Amino acid sequence: MIEVPAGPLLHALEQRQQAFRGLKAVASVEIQKWGTKRTLENVGIVLDGQNRLRMEAYGPLGQSIMTLVWDGKEVLLRRPDSDRIEHWGQEGFAQFLGEGLDGGELCALLAGNIPAMTQPNNAMQFCGRNGDCVLEIRHDSSLRRIRVVYSASGSPVEPQIISLELHRSGKLIYHARFAQAELIAHYLLPMKIEIENPDHNLVLTIEYNSEIGVNTPISDNDFMLSDGEPSK
Repeated sequence: MIEVPAGPLLHALEQRQQAFRGLKAVASVEIQKWGTKRTLENVGIVLDGQNRLRMEAYGPLGQSIMTLVWDGKEVLLRRPDSDRIEHWGQEGFAQFLGEGLDGGELCALLAGNIPAMTQPNNAMQFCGRNGDCVLEIRHDSSLRRIRVVYSASGSPVEPQIISLELHRSGKLIYHARFAQAELIAHYLLPMKIEIENPDHNLVLTIEYNSEIGVNTPISDNDFMLSDGEPSK
């Protein structure tokens, strides 16, 4: 690979972030952790950009069995067979998914985006002849490595993100992979997302089904959760 200017790719990824305002979808979610595996076949997912998130798992009869909400300030959880809401704070996702995955980061990955970053000036891009490129962004002790594939023409306008890694102090925090991209409402969305946290021996796989809307209207009520709240 040879080094090429990173500016055009950074601009294209920023445009992609701005083009995504939200998502409503149904997905299957598989969680593998320490040798055990659990699959939730019917999970409703609502994203408000990189600002808020709701994930609600449903049983075979359509009943709500678990709800997780990040309202931009803290993580709220309602477990099966309980109306009591657990408050997990701003760092709640770290307890589920491990270090490095806060709410905004997870929202970005579920949309096939890179997380919002301030002043990503320390960036380098390396490309091969086949259009496969790697963007490296460094900030303090962190390194993000983003692998993209350009279109056949080599245009940087709509690069497809294939994977994203976050390293801190030389340690791999997580590795996300994106596959089966489909164009929905003029937005290229990966239909399969796999997030691996090696330190926690965790692999989280999300596969969207055909019930999906991109940039559709979203209600503030989707990100509210209170004790005794009826299932949606």
